[in-house]
Amino acid sequence: EHGLDLGKLLGASEYKERYREDMIRWGEEQRTKDPGCFCRFVVQDVAQPVWIVSDARRKSDLDWFRNHFPEAVHTVRVSASDGTRRQRGWIFTPGNACCTP
Repeated sequence: EHGLDLGKLLGASEYKERYREDMIRWGEEQRTKDPGCFCRFVVQDVAQPVWIVSDARRKSDLDWFRNHFPEAVHTVRVSASDGTRRQRGWIFTPGNACCTP
């Protein structure tokens, strides 16, 4: 839709960082229009009996799954200290991935 290289966006790269703010803004615009837009996309045409959604950062995403699959949703939160995250190469950038709405 925007002419970006999906392969480069899927990994950690300068390319991804160049477009990160725009991607976050676009994603929030889509969620404002339709809070379940990305959740529905993930589950369309899925036939597997077990799904693992490995990155649900927003409470609204978790709420969507709980509302649409109330008997099936089980959540596990995996967290690491900032020190551990830094050892893995993480660098805090204000505004990036700070999502809870």
